[in-house]
Amino acid sequence: MTRLGVSDSVFLGGNPPLQPQVSITNGNVDNPGGKAGNVFTQQITTQDKVFPNPEAWTWNGTFEREIGFGTKIEIGYVGRRALHQQRERNINQLPVGTCPNGVCGFINGTSGARYNPDALRPYKGYNIIRLTNNEANATYNSFQVTLERRLYKGLAYNFAYTLSKSSDNGSAQRDVIPNAYDWSNLWGPSTFDRRHQIVLSAAYALPFFKDQSKWTGKLLGGWLISGTSQMATGNPITIATGDDFAGVSTGTSQFWLFTKAPELRQQYANNNADASYWFYPFNADGTPIFTRPAPGTFSTQQARGLFYSTGFQNHNIRLQKDFRITETKSFTLVGEGFNFLNHPNWNGPDTNPNNLTTTFGKITGKGSERELQIALRFSF
Repeated sequence: MTRLGVSDSVFLGGNPPLQPQVSITNGNVDNPGGKAGNVFTQQITTQDKVFPNPEAWTWNGTFEREIGFGTKIEIGYVGRRALHQQRERNINQLPVGTCPNGVCGFINGTSGARYNPDALRPYKGYNIIRLTNNEANATYNSFQVTLERRLYKGLAYNFAYTLSKSSDNGSAQRDVIPNAYDWSNLWGPSTFDRRHQIVLSAAYALPFFKDQSKWTGKLLGGWLISGTSQMATGNPITIATGDDFAGVSTGTSQFWLFTKAPELRQQYANNNADASYWFYPFNADGTPIFTRPAPGTFSTQQARGLFYSTGFQNHNIRLQKDFRITETKSFTLVGEGFNFLNHPNWNGPDTNPNNLTTTFGKITGKGSERELQIALRFSF
């Protein structure tokens, strides 16, 4: 078994010459696909011959101390450096400027039919060739604080806060870089980066009617209330669209130019005409912050993660009591509230500059409605 044999970039259908076997049904010599309107040319995926193993280096330092009342505090720093992370590039990309804005030149030079982009590619007979390689790198740095109380006098809780930053030039296995021959401007916040995160959980045994030997304790006591809360800031936003400004027929997004990072107004738009923006997409003189690169060119600006989207909050609560009948039989009554504060979590803003006059920069949707449920369970 070879490394190429276990990669999902090469062991998929439609990847000659790396596919061990190809089966054709109802085909013939003149029409191997066996039907009219066959797709030509094919997009394929493959794997780089130079494929170094991924590496990761981690380091951390932690201070921990008991502070009384069954509680301890932990303060730490965690760092990580990752090398040779997986991403993809299109090795059958057209030379920059071949078909500006996706429009190729005329075959006869002046008018009439235009070239098909596939006829101009370096590897004729193929469409996009996505080459998987281990060329991406990443860094992670975080400050972490944890406050933990073990069960003491009926109360236990855990509080955790993380201030972190994750940066890379390829956040996911299937990230296809815009320019196959220049990725010098790709370094930026990871697509999953969140700067601030808080997680809080607690449980408290209600302190009334604690004597379970009496009927009042059995009927009215023994209630346990618990809850969890999670709050986090948003992920980074990159302004890029599928428009082929550079004329390379890559099949991936390309960055727009910008004059500055937009102002974050953090407002909610009730409709498309509402002039309330999460980020304001205009300069002080009214001109757009984001503009198209010149035809036949890529943006060379550091455009990844220029600003951040909306965060989220989630608060859940649970109330529980056991009614014991015998030593082996009992009922459990549970009431739960999910997002019990009914805090709305906004959707992300529209990041397509082609919608500048309507919804670009606006948030027009939200979710996370409150849910309540009651359950009665019999155990035996």
